Amino acid sequence: MSTPISLHQRDMLVRTLPLVRQHKEAIVARLAWALRGVSRQRSARDVETIARTLTELLIDQAHSLSGTGTLRPLDDVSSRHAALGIDGRFYSRFGDALVPVMSDLLGPNVPRDVAPAWCDAFWMVVRALKPVKVAANG
Repeated sequence: MSTPISLHQRDMLVRTLPLVRQHKEAIVARLAWALRGVSRQRSARDVETIARTLTELLIDQAHSLSGTGTLRPLDDVSSRHAALGIDGRFYSRFGDALVPVMSDLLGPNVPRDVAPAWCDAFWMVVRALKPVKVAANG
């Protein structure tokens, strides 16, 4: 089970969720750019789909965390991610890019601990995902 998010981080999510929703398309675009180097075999459209999927997951789960302090059920998320080819490399690059992207897009008037709170929420979600068992062919 994941460590619960701190009250301070929860407050940061509550205060900035509307702002993050407002900047969602720009966040997706910047994170898609950051993800492009993960797999050269993926088209720009595929990478944008991955960035959008992860961003929407984060916003959805942040909404839950800001309200109840807990994550929504993630039962089918791992299999959907596997179907899209989202693996640890994409989670890692997304997580690495999240703080600079959020800091840049949300602007200088947002407290410095906002972007790290969103990043911590993302890693909390990733740690809560159940690995998908891949059937062996043959």
